[in-house]
Amino acid sequence: MNIRNTKQAVLATASLLALMASPAPLYAQQTDDEQAEENSGDVIIVTANRRAESIQDAPISITAFGGDELANRSITSIEQVGAVAPGVQIATYQGDTSIFIRGIGTPTIIAGTDSSTATYIDGVYISRPAAIGPLFFDIDRIEVLRGPQGTLYGRNATGGAVNIVTRRPSDILEGNLQLTVGNYDRFRLAGALSGPLSDSIRARLAFQWEDRDGYATVTRPDNSTEKVEDKEDYSVRLTVEADLSPDAMLTLTGDYYRADDKANAYFFASAGYADEIPGWYGTREGSQTLPYFAMKNAGRVSAPASRNIYADVPYFNKVENWGLGATLNWDISDYNLKVIGSYRDTNPVSQNEFDLSDAYVNYVGREEDHWQWSGEVQLSSPVDKPFSWIAGAYYFEERNIIDNDIFGNFWEPILIQGFLDLQAAGVLPTFPVVFPDSDLCCELHLSGEQDTKAWAAYLDTQWEVSDQLTVRLGGRYSEERRDGRQNFDLVMLPDMRIAPNTTFFPNAISEDRATAQPDPFGFIVAPVNGPTTFSAFTPKLGIDFKPTDDVLLYASVQRGFKSGGYNIGSSQRDPFEPEKIWSYEIGVRSELLDRALLLNASAFWYDYTNLQAQDSVGNQPIIRNVGKARVRGFEVETVARPTDFFKLEGALTYVDAKFTEGQLTEPLRPAPLTQAPGTLLRDLDGLRLPRAPRWKFSLAGQVEQPVGDAGRVTARAEYHWQSKIYFTVFNIDAASQESYGLLRASLGFTSADDRWNVRLFGDNLTGKTYFTNQILTGTVYGAEFVGPLGAPRTYGIDVGYKF
Repeated sequence: MNIRNTKQAVLATASLLALMASPAPLYAQQTDDEQAEENSGDVIIVTANRRAESIQDAPISITAFGGDELANRSITSIEQVGAVAPGVQIATYQGDTSIFIRGIGTPTIIAGTDSSTATYIDGVYISRPAAIGPLFFDIDRIEVLRGPQGTLYGRNATGGAVNIVTRRPSDILEGNLQLTVGNYDRFRLAGALSGPLSDSIRARLAFQWEDRDGYATVTRPDNSTEKVEDKEDYSVRLTVEADLSPDAMLTLTGDYYRADDKANAYFFASAGYADEIPGWYGTREGSQTLPYFAMKNAGRVSAPASRNIYADVPYFNKVENWGLGATLNWDISDYNLKVIGSYRDTNPVSQNEFDLSDAYVNYVGREEDHWQWSGEVQLSSPVDKPFSWIAGAYYFEERNIIDNDIFGNFWEPILIQGFLDLQAAGVLPTFPVVFPDSDLCCELHLSGEQDTKAWAAYLDTQWEVSDQLTVRLGGRYSEERRDGRQNFDLVMLPDMRIAPNTTFFPNAISEDRATAQPDPFGFIVAPVNGPTTFSAFTPKLGIDFKPTDDVLLYASVQRGFKSGGYNIGSSQRDPFEPEKIWSYEIGVRSELLDRALLLNASAFWYDYTNLQAQDSVGNQPIIRNVGKARVRGFEVETVARPTDFFKLEGALTYVDAKFTEGQLTEPLRPAPLTQAPGTLLRDLDGLRLPRAPRWKFSLAGQVEQPVGDAGRVTARAEYHWQSKIYFTVFNIDAASQESYGLLRASLGFTSADDRWNVRLFGDNLTGKTYFTNQILTGTVYGAEFVGPLGAPRTYGIDVGYKF
């Protein structure tokens, strides 16, 4: 982090501490986090509504897993949560965590894009997808909220929210250690030490270290091989709690993460439109890929969906993230004041390739230099009154410097033809166009910078009209200011800029917003047309009815929005607008048959407008707001305990997520000869939203049997299945994943005193090969689809000890 960022972090922390140190009387009560530790059986205490309550009393669609449940199911990554949670898709793409909920999400293609699901850890919004996965360790619970959460969670929560709560320091000295050994030479060591430092100060130090061989094998041009898609990283978190008085507690946290491996890899999915349309390479659109294939086909190429790939460039993934946080919980009479402050720094750097041949064709480099800091103040009324409320104010600021560098060793004929076309059109004077053939041409920079300043104020209320009826009303006003700059250029290595060329197009490189203008190819290095301010009001209305103590019926209407912004790393200097969504939902949460059967269900309908989608104008990718979509469906979750030692779990999700209005240019589908190539306009009405399986179900069985006085044996098996998904808005089969199912199982023993446990586990036991995401490489880069694969069959043993 540079000196300027360090100063901002110090100033933010000093301001927060000054606020906390303001003289005032101090009082205390149990905090939400302390209450949330009181979990038992199949019902967990959650704080999704910023109030501690049983998950069965929360009038929202929510799935939660406690830390012990995650350990029992050998879930050690947030991607695994996506496999077992209804209506949720979670994948890692080039180090970024990509979350889709009920068909709402952001296909992460370029570093720097915003998510449609708000992720929080210990009450702090995590802006960058590259920072989410590394924080998933030493977890008390994870809560997945389905549906827009515009009031309490605000911006970028159109799909929902993920609330991660870490374990807190304990009042007594305790600790744990877990060792995992598995195939692919996996070795994972995790643990924590927690306890009092004095009568009023407690601390917890947690860590995780993992080293695993790669799932994939790269063969180089000289026939040497190397493992990629591996894992070598470590995380550490220190949490300190201090009782400032009987009624006030200050929590300080610091975490650090570092990775140095080759974790990020592309795999070949399909030839794209060439697989979709016979003779596509002979069309005007397809012919643009020929310089790329002239280079690629000179080498050996990778087979579809194969982890035995060819490549010629070195792979690396180097990440360094860290964060600081402070939270004040202060009871003032019957009210509770919470102040949350945080600073985070996220710095991922990686390189790989997507031509997946051993010819020297392409490499892809990604880097982000990101910092964020935020502050939030919440004031809560007493919860034992008929009318209660939570009021809050929030501020967020970030800067993200983004580098996406894509090399292509085939640019010379493309540039020559481009200049000849400009000469023929009279844009350029006639002169000999010569580009000497070189292995240094050229590197495309899809880079830039985006700055954000956002603030919000919200009020969430609930009125218990009677013992059975509760009315909930809330609203949030959000406003943000975004600015940035584009660095979209083409460079001959090491640093000679080929385009934009200021000799012919002097305004293509400019610091003057008013006069800056892309060159005819779209290249530009200039500030965006900004700054731009976005605002939104996101209300909600809910009604709960409890006919009995074990049944909750609810209905809600609420609004969400995803921030507008700039398409950094392109020719687009104008902003795109926020997405808006209205959600209508009814549901039931129940515990039946003397609580032997837990049954939850919900039905929902979304009106989704102003969708942010990638379009093409003059062969240039832009982001614009297009059309409308309708999302409707239902979810059912159940847990049955027919006996004390046997448990059955099931979940079923149906999602019908479709465009109802809108048009986009489909640049790779052949246009009529009366139109320019790449200009075919496609009607989106009726097409499905990406990564939205129509059906998804899970079925699990667990047997827990005592073994005398020694302890208990637990056996568990679970199966998760989902239907076909598309990875583009155009719903082409060449960019899709057919239906598939995953089988997981475990067999464990826990000692009678709960100190020792050993567990055999297996994941994806049938060895299913499947894509979790796919992206289009781009017209001049072959117009192929590549992406990450889900983890192969893995198995191993966990050994844990607690004291």
